[in-house]
Amino acid sequence: MSDSEAPSVSQNETETKEATGNACQNSPVENSSSPATETAVTTPAAETAAPAPETPAHVTEAEQLYQKLTSATESRCLLRKHLTQAIFDKVKNRKTSLGGTLAHCIRSGCENIDSGVGIYASDPEAYATFSELFDPIIKEYHKLPEKKALHHANCDFGDVNKSKLEDLDPEGKFIVSTRIRIGRSLDGFGFPPILTVQNRKDIEAKALEALNSFSEDLKGTYYPLSDMDEDTQSRLTEEHFLFNDSDRFLKAAGGYNDWPTARGIFYNESKTFLVWVNEEDHLRVISMQKGGDIGAVYKRLATAYKTLEEKLKFSRDDRVGFLTFCPTNLGTTLRASVHIKIPLLSATDKFKSLCEKLNLQARGIHGEHTDSQGGVYDISNKRRLGLTEYQAVHEMYNGIKEIIKQEKELAWRPSNLEEMFDHLTKAKSCKSLLKKYLTKDTFEKLKDKKTSHNATLGDCILSGVLNLDSGVGLYAADPESYTEFALLFDPVIKDYHKLKLNEPITHPASDFGDLENLGFADLDPEGSMIVSTRIRVGRSHKDFAFPPVLQSEDRIQMEQNSVEALNAFSGELKGTYYPLTGMSKETQDQLTKDHFLFNDSDRFLKAAGGYNDWPTGRGIFFNENKTFLVWVNEEDHLRLISMQKGGDVGAIYKRLVTAIKALEEKLMFARDDRLGYLTFCPSNLGTTLRASVHIKIPHLSARKDFKSVCEKLKLQARGIHGEHTASEGGVYDISNKRRLGLTEIEAVKEMVAGVQEIIRLEKESSTTKTRSCHVL
Repeated sequence: MSDSEAPSVSQNETETKEATGNACQNSPVENSSSPATETAVTTPAAETAAPAPETPAHVTEAEQLYQKLTSATESRCLLRKHLTQAIFDKVKNRKTSLGGTLAHCIRSGCENIDSGVGIYASDPEAYATFSELFDPIIKEYHKLPEKKALHHANCDFGDVNKSKLEDLDPEGKFIVSTRIRIGRSLDGFGFPPILTVQNRKDIEAKALEALNSFSEDLKGTYYPLSDMDEDTQSRLTEEHFLFNDSDRFLKAAGGYNDWPTARGIFYNESKTFLVWVNEEDHLRVISMQKGGDIGAVYKRLATAYKTLEEKLKFSRDDRVGFLTFCPTNLGTTLRASVHIKIPLLSATDKFKSLCEKLNLQARGIHGEHTDSQGGVYDISNKRRLGLTEYQAVHEMYNGIKEIIKQEKELAWRPSNLEEMFDHLTKAKSCKSLLKKYLTKDTFEKLKDKKTSHNATLGDCILSGVLNLDSGVGLYAADPESYTEFALLFDPVIKDYHKLKLNEPITHPASDFGDLENLGFADLDPEGSMIVSTRIRVGRSHKDFAFPPVLQSEDRIQMEQNSVEALNAFSGELKGTYYPLTGMSKETQDQLTKDHFLFNDSDRFLKAAGGYNDWPTGRGIFFNENKTFLVWVNEEDHLRLISMQKGGDVGAIYKRLVTAIKALEEKLMFARDDRLGYLTFCPSNLGTTLRASVHIKIPHLSARKDFKSVCEKLKLQARGIHGEHTASEGGVYDISNKRRLGLTEIEAVKEMVAGVQEIIRLEKESSTTKTRSCHVL
């Protein structure tokens, strides 16, 4: 570490002093009675100022990188968070005994501003030399107490012969493969940024000597990357054994310097044990096999490590355990993972929080930040630092056991109605309206009933039985279900729509009002608050069932009937129908970009049969202006949507009503005098109308009484990406709450009046500091 540089007089200061001295010597003699005669005065040459000490190159480099980092305001990496000016000034001059500098450590994070961590160690000593920077990053990444000193347990793989790690999936239904790896660094060598070609060759030679001492199951062959023939390269790539130089974060950190010199792959004959030499770390030791026998995989790894430990000395520190290039891999360096099929559990809202609770990390099978494919996830232990190898593997083992247990529970399918009812009644955590109202007496009265479409009680309750976290838990199998199973549907409908349980359900005749005299138009003519407005309704073909019992040929027939009616539109409603079956990728991408494309990802709908025969008979119709849209055979037979930017509710409502009336001339819709228009889900009965705005209300939404204000106004507020989502930037989706027991024009006017009051309260809130507001 170099001493701080001594201050020096600047060139400008020296020049000023010289000029001042010359001026004094050239001034006239005091009290002279006559002008001084100009004479040339010879002065000694000014002493040459000592040049400022030259800033070391490694400091200049660090300063340039730090400037790039601090300028990247969008960066969220841990490096930018913890490398303050004070810490930078404190450590920028330092060097490790191997020549590692701050620049070596931070280059990748400064050049890749989207890094998550952003820092690599130049060598093992860097963790101590630059500890003021590394320590807080290590603590935050590994979720360790900020004020507690770092400490890591001694290496302990436990007694592998007495291990109780059994096969997690003996039937082979869930786990595709199991893999455990550790990283090791040879003592006395730096990490990639400062390694020379000779260093790498020395590491390779030492490693190869140790690897060649393996016997029995571990015995294998080493394949150097240099001069590797094409056949071997193709075979290793196909087997996913070959590492490459494609990671830009590692590349910026120097991870691929001198590529592919002194790098290679060792693996045994059964291809269950693999060692990467000079990839990211000096050694990456991997044990793996198909299936879920984690005990066998762990024993193989521990046996190999003990053999290597007899031949090689590894870099280790009592504070942070085994030392590796990246600080995320410190401690045990152990990552135990499975590729596991969990399509049902992974689709639930609780999956992420469950993994966190179990100290597990879930990611796609192709690495961090990749998506799952077919419900297959890579799940591993999350903790590496502060526990032993044995503890880390057991934590993963117990976590995966729980994951499989919950996937099995979700995969359960009842064989009869009695099993459904029994499963529902035993679910103490279930709070759905289905569970609340499906009493034993009601069940006995309805269990043998069928509609003319052969729909049963089981068709209506299956989704709520399989998804115990449902809010409602009940779908109608066909329009007739609302009558045939009224003993169950009626109390659920009354509860959901906030109707009195002791009074009969009634719904008025359809009334869209006088379109030429609506009494409302643009709610936000200045365009300062409302981003967009949308009104939708659902409609069901009178003679067809709903998804649970609907047949493929029925969907196709409904699609044909619907498209024929849609193609009759004229004026601004005229548009094009795009069937999902056979849709080109170009069209699919455009409709996804426009947020027009619906999918088959809702598990509640899926369990109810909503995606049966997907994507047969389904499609999207929209007009040229993209202000009118119809979904065919999504959740309902038809979902009609009128929308546009801004707050002109009047124009949007007129467009929707015009379309409804045009369709009514061509199609017959299912309707009931008690319940209004009949739809798949009982939450959408009555008018089926939802009128909503995306509105910027950062001040009002921050008030503690925001929710109660919306309730008083009969409005529902939610995030812009749907129910149960959070707001973004104070923008909320606000809609009418009531659909049943009022007319269409009344529902829209209720929403209009509510949003007008919301706008007034937002303006009031932006100029006052009160924590609550008074609704007029």
